[in-house]
Order: sequence, then structure tokens, then C-alpha cells
Amino acid sequence: MKKVFITRRIPSIAREMLTPYFRVDEFTGDHPIDKSLLMKVVAKYDAILTMFNDVIDKEVLSKAKYLEVISNYAIGLNNIDLEQAKHKKISVYNLPDIVTDSTADLTFAILLSLIRQVIPSNQYVLQGKWKGTDPLLFMGEELQGKTLGIIGFGRTGQAVAQRALGFGLNVIFYNRSKKESAKGIEQKSFEEVLKHSDYISLHVPLTKDTHKMIATKDFQMMEKNPVLINMARGAVVDTDALVEALKKGWIRSCALDVTDPEPISNDHPLCSFGNCLIVPHIGTATKECRYNMAKKAAENIITHFTRAK
Repeated sequence: MKKVFITRRIPSIAREMLTPYFRVDEFTGDHPIDKSLLMKVVAKYDAILTMFNDVIDKEVLSKAKYLEVISNYAIGLNNIDLEQAKHKKISVYNLPDIVTDSTADLTFAILLSLIRQVIPSNQYVLQGKWKGTDPLLFMGEELQGKTLGIIGFGRTGQAVAQRALGFGLNVIFYNRSKKESAKGIEQKSFEEVLKHSDYISLHVPLTKDTHKMIATKDFQMMEKNPVLINMARGAVVDTDALVEALKKGWIRSCALDVTDPEPISNDHPLCSFGNCLIVPHIGTATKECRYNMAKKAAENIITHFTRAK
């Protein structure tokens, strides 16, 4: 019987689906599996179900003896050395269709929380400071009539655009290739999106081309002093440049589901800004999404071996 290893606790549907076909083991710690254990796993198992933060690099893959499948519990594949996997004839799968809605929803959740000062106003109440109505208390801003610029117009970028129309936003987007768009949504150059957006939302995969694609020169192009939202990967933004942009007011605030480094410590400079909202990479953290991710990640393994027979 072939063996499958799951590198983190995920919804039980994955194990339930895999158990009739494979011997299934899993790491039950409340932290990412360490590299030394990962290398031992790669040497012994036929398939591994990995997390987005499991670094499956050339060194790890060099230990593979029986490994045929890596099923990544994520939309991205930037944590896996795909060239080395191909060289070792290891099939790699991801989850491109499942995370769209939950990620698009959180894009607006953190944007609205930031611009309507939801968290500080809640803390104000909890700290016993609310003594009466003040017309100038926690003044925010409306979305209606503003411009949202989306960088990366794949499934998630498109889902964000559709939600944006419902809020009365004008939508422009940048994508490397030509994309069809609906009424009220316009494709622009990268520079135009940076210059003309009140809000800029990042939805690109992390690749060599997108690594630190938002750097100092890009922040300096942002003429409308926008809010930056990063729902992609932390390293899409140059962190030092982001700190500088907040200090110098090139952007008025930022909302981050991802950071570089990740996780980020509470003494990091980004955590010192009141206009920087950071949440711990929870873009896919809905019951529906995480269940469906586990189900599809298991299906990818089952389908691979069924097809191979």
C-alpha cells in the first residue's frame, strides 16, 4: 500500500478520503513541520500533502526516493522547486479554483475595517472611553465613486472587481496579458494603475517577475496617496520600501493579509503604524474554503494514482 504524509492538521475530510486507498500519516504539531523532518518524510512516502509555507526546495527533493506526488494545500506553488520536481518526475498539484471567494471577501473585509476604523473604535468601546456621541469621532471614508486598482486579474482579481462594482467603485486593473473585462472594469498599464487608484489591491502569484514588484519607485508613482492591500504573497512588496512609504506618506495606509517576513513579529516596524492593519494570512480561513481545499488536495492524490494504474 502506498503511503501519504500530511504536513499539518487540516479538515479531517482529507484523511477520510485518503485512508481507503493509502496508509496515511500526518504531522500534528501546531507549527510548520521543520526541514529535517520534511526531508525524512520525502525519503519514505509516495505522496505528500503540503502547506504553502513548507519549503520544498532542491535540498529537500534530493532526498526523494519513492515520492510521486506533491499536493499543495494552496493556490500558489512558489514554495516548491518545480524545476527540480520535474527533473525527479514528481507531479505537483495546487488548488486554483477553490480559494477565490474567501480571498475576495477578505479583501473587502480588511479594507473596510481599515478605512472605517473598525478595530480602534471597538477598542475604544472596550476600554470604557465611549461616553457619548461625537460627530467627529472615528471619521472614515466612503468607497462610492473612488477607484480601485487591481494588480493581477486572475480568478481572485476578477472576483474582487465584481464585488467592487457592488460598492460603487470604479475599477481598473493591470495584467501582463490581455484580459476580457465587464462593463465598468478597464485594463490599464501598471503605471496607470499606480497613478490613478485610491485603493490598490494585489492579487498576483509570487514568481521571479513579481518578487518585490512594488518597491520604492512604485510607491513614488502613487499620486493619489492610496491604500495598499496585499492579499497575494508578502514578498510581492518590498517591506523596507513599504515602511518608508508609510513614514513618508506616499500611501495613506495599508491592509495586509501577508507579510515578508511571515509570520511577522509584533516589534517589527510595520506593527508600529496605526494606519497599517495586519491579519495572519487568513484569506482562505472560512469553513467552506478550508474544507474544500482539503477535499481537493486529497482528490488530487487519489486521481493521480488512479490514473497511473
